This record gives sequence, C-alpha cells and structure tokens, in this order.
Amino acid sequence: MLILTPSGLETPAERAFFAELASWDTGGSVRGALVASLALSDGPMDRRICDAVVLVPEGVAVVRVVEVVRQSGVVTVLPEGSWTIGPGAGPGDVLRLAGGGSTPLDGLMRAGMEAATRLRRAGLEPGRIARLTVLHGELTGLVPADGDLGEGDQVALLESRSLLLGIARAARYAGTGNPRLWTTADVRAALEALGVAGRSPAVEELNGEGFPYSPYVLRRRELIAPAGFADQPSAHPAGPTATPPAPRTDWPATGPGSSGAPVGSPRGPLVDPAAAAALAAAAAAQQAPAPRAGGDTVSLLGGAAPTGQPSAPEAPPSRPEAPPSRPEAPSRPEPAWHETQAIVPRPAPAAEAPPLHQAPAQPDETGGIGGIFAAPAHTGDVAGPPSWTPPPGPPGDPQRPRRSRRGLLVVLAAVVLVVLLGLGGLWLTGRGSEDGGTGDAAPTSSAAPTSTGPTTPAAQPVGTVQTVGGTDYTLQVVEYDTTCRDHAYGAISGFFGTTDCLGLSRALWSADVDGVPAVVSVSRVTMPDAARATALLSLTDVSGTGNVSDLLREGARYPGGPEELRSADYASTTEDDVAVIVETSWVGQAGAPAGLQQLADDGLELVATQD
Repeated sequence: MLILTPSGLETPAERAFFAELASWDTGGSVRGALVASLALSDGPMDRRICDAVVLVPEGVAVVRVVEVVRQSGVVTVLPEGSWTIGPGAGPGDVLRLAGGGSTPLDGLMRAGMEAATRLRRAGLEPGRIARLTVLHGELTGLVPADGDLGEGDQVALLESRSLLLGIARAARYAGTGNPRLWTTADVRAALEALGVAGRSPAVEELNGEGFPYSPYVLRRRELIAPAGFADQPSAHPAGPTATPPAPRTDWPATGPGSSGAPVGSPRGPLVDPAAAAALAAAAAAQQAPAPRAGGDTVSLLGGAAPTGQPSAPEAPPSRPEAPPSRPEAPSRPEPAWHETQAIVPRPAPAAEAPPLHQAPAQPDETGGIGGIFAAPAHTGDVAGPPSWTPPPGPPGDPQRPRRSRRGLLVVLAAVVLVVLLGLGGLWLTGRGSEDGGTGDAAPTSSAAPTSTGPTTPAAQPVGTVQTVGGTDYTLQVVEYDTTCRDHAYGAISGFFGTTDCLGLSRALWSADVDGVPAVVSVSRVTMPDAARATALLSLTDVSGTGNVSDLLREGARYPGGPEELRSADYASTTEDDVAVIVETSWVGQAGAPAGLQQLADDGLELVATQD
C-alpha cells in the first residue's frame, strides 16, 4: 500500500492512522491501494468531514478518522441515529467523538459528494464512491463485527485486520458496475483534481499497487458509458439438441457443429450444421469482424470451403425442411423470419460458393429478393405478371437463381416513389421561385425543410452598447461559425473532434473600469444537448486543458484593442444546451484585480447573436 501524506498531520487520530498504514509493506503483498491525506471541512464551525482518500483499481473511497473521547468498550454503529458504546454488545452510552457528534456519517456523505464534484469538474467519472470511518481509542470490539452498514458506509477499528476488511469492502462497493479499472494516468489526474498535497506518485509505484499503466486519462464520461454497455453479458439459451452449446466465442464459428450465430444473438443457430464449415472458411477469407446483433441477425456469406471439409455444392443448399433428395440435412422446426434474414452476395458463377440462405419457392427452383435478402418459406408460388420471364444465366451456370417476382415489383415501386418525390420537390421549388415568395408560394413554406443544419443567426451591429452591472460594453467584433473543430486548442480540440458543436458565436467587447480599458471575449457554444454543454465546461474549467479560441487568438483586431489576452480572468456557465465561456484582460495598464473578475462575471450576460 502506497502512502502519501503532507508534511504535517493535525490530529492524533490522523497521525495514528497513517503510522499504522506506514507499517504495512508497499505493493500488493498486503493490499494494493494508494492512501493520501485529504482534509475537508464544512459548516460554520469548520468541522472536519474527511481526513484521507483511498484509491484502489476498482474505485475511490473517502475516509474519516475520529477519536473516541474518554470512553472505552464495544462500539455499536448504526446507519441512522447515534452510535453507542458499552462494556458489551448492545445499547450503551452515546458515543462522544472528538470535534462533536456521535456519528460522522452525514459529514462523510458530504465529503463523498465534494470529491465526486471535483473529479467531474476535471473530466473524470468517479463512479460509486465508498465511505470508510476509522475509530481510534480504547475500543475492544465493534458491532456489527464486519462494520458494513450498507449503501457504501464501512466502519473499522484502527488495527490491521479491521482496516484491511474495511478497505476491501469499500473497494467492492466502489467497483460494482464499474466497467473500467483506474489507470496510472487516472490516479495522477484524480490526485491533482482533489487537491492532494505532497508529491505525485511515480508510474512504477502505481503499477506496483495494481493500477494498470496508461499514458492517457481513460475515465472520461464519454468512454465510461460505452464500456459499461459492452460489459453487459449476452444470453445464450440452449439449442434444441441434447448437446450443450459451445462456450461464447467470436462469430463466425470455427468448426462444424457450432451455432454460427453472432455474439450476443438472442436466438439459436442461423444455418444448419452441414453448412457451418463453409461459413467458417468464408469468414477466415474475408477477415471480417463479428457484428453484434440485438435482434435480427446479419450474416456475411461467401467464399470457399476449407481444406479437409466437404466442398460447397454447386446448387444452393435447401433450408432445414430439405426435400427427400438431401437426406443428410437435419430435420428441425422451421425457424422464424428474423432468424433467417441474411445479407448475401449476388449469385456468382459455379466456380464460387453459392449463397447459403435462399428459400425454395418451388421444389425445382430458388428465389430471393433481387439476390440480396433471403425470403421466408412459402406454401406456394407467388403469382406475378404473366408476361415476365427470368433472364437466362451465363453459360455454365444452369442453376443461377431467378429474381423473385414480388421482389422486382417492390424494387420498381420504390424507384417510382423516389422519382415522384423528387419531381414533386422540384416542382414545389420552382413554383416558389416563380412567385417570388408570395401568393402560391405559401404551401412551399410549410413543407419539411431539406436540411437540418443550423442557420446563421442575426448578429448585432458593431458599436452596439449593452450595460451590465453599471458598466457599458461596446461590441467591437462578432463572428459566427457552424463548427468548433478548427476553433479550439489543447484538450478541448480533441473534445470537439469527437463531439462537435452545432454553432459557435464569438464576440469581443470593450469596456472601461475607472478609466482603464479592458477587453471581454465571449464565446457561446451551442452543443447537441445540455449534458454535453456541461461536459465541455468540465474541461474548460480546469487549468491547462485548453479552451475555445478567442477571436484575438485567431487574428481579429479592433482600434485600440490588444493583440492577445494577457493574465485573463475566466468565467463560465451553461444556459440549457449553450456553454458560455468568458475571458477578459486589461488593455495596456493593469487595473484592480477585483474589477477584472467583475468584467468576466458580467460578460456571461452579453449576447451578440441570437443563438
């Protein structure tokens, strides 16, 4: 266990706690973890609510170390109400803790929320935070003995056995539903976000405590959610045969007799066992990864049979209800339609392996919708236009499957519908242009728009003056963009690389405070939703992560203005799905620091465009 402590500890309980941990060996020989001093206080009396933080690969726990004042015996702890102490198990005198109170649970809950807030502001997703209370004094026992109060609250005595049990239970609670372990980069970033004093641990030290190495912070919110989704197990019900299904492996199957279903498929086998060998060879030839399916399964078929396996037949094999001419095909119930839906290549000459999924419309012929989707079995042929005849196949391919008459009609109907819709749109557009936007053009204005992209909002003219908090702000430069990917730097540029904004309104305002000129840069970033606007500010609010580029950084100038922001003050807020970022600095001579921060706070109310 790795211990990080500041130069001085304030209370005897703290000193005894860290002395006990320092007597343990580092690394995983006792318990892989990192314990750092984290002093948090709360309330008008500035009472201590947290003394340390424990980071394990599974998660985070906050720790409160309390001294029992002039009492001895067995402590009975409860999730609610006062804790007691007496000569044996059961109710006794109310426990008296140093600093006041008989239970630290309320304060420790606030400490956990404060730690979670700090981590999220730094862009780290903490997950579930456990809470550990360590009792120090002349204590002979604890009730309950394991100290587990449920909902993440653990209690331990200040001795090795009880401490190890408390940390282990806290780790188990924090790791429940956690899709990612904390890495070395995550831990170093968390210590900085929490404001832990003392040295930063080396990567080698964190590796020795069981934290996997990573040069990048992986506990970003956008990375944790997909990982949690992928962590869900897939159900594989037993098939109709007595043989149990094979263990879960990547699809396609690697040998005959396997189900051939994609990973995560809630259904049974997609193809009959006789065709599994050809399916495995096709997947190996194409080197295609297995698609994950939530409902209907999708198959990528084609390729030749592997060496040592039966070669593919020249004619497409029958479905499970094979005619008497194919006795080797196993007989089983007719699968449902969504079990047989497959994407197969267009029929090829006899030299290539034919598709595996084509339902026979008649005993002597096969059909499919344009050779793309395999149709379900029918009890009889489907009537079509009597004058239509299937096109002859190429020489040497007498078994080339015909196009389904119903499929051709569906395709033709879709093409006609698309053409009619296109002609109708062109006609409506032409009518609107001829009428100059008046008269008969009214129906056109009610039609659905052809583009969902944002429109450029109207900007206020340069020179507009807005008064906020008694200070006049003059609009000097305004610019609007529909993307943020080329208008950011640092980690914010990478954020927009994965989640672009819908609109970016930036402006430069000038103001005077007691005769000292200042510039105020206001950036209003419209995100797809409020959650992503908050995620953006959780990064920009942290020093050293970059920001949205102000207009001065991109070369904008105005008379009497500076060339760049120097020693700028910062303010930010969210307005639903809009993140507002303000930076302000003096022009030339510096004024009062308090006045500059007031300008930044006022800048949150300045609006140069209608978002």
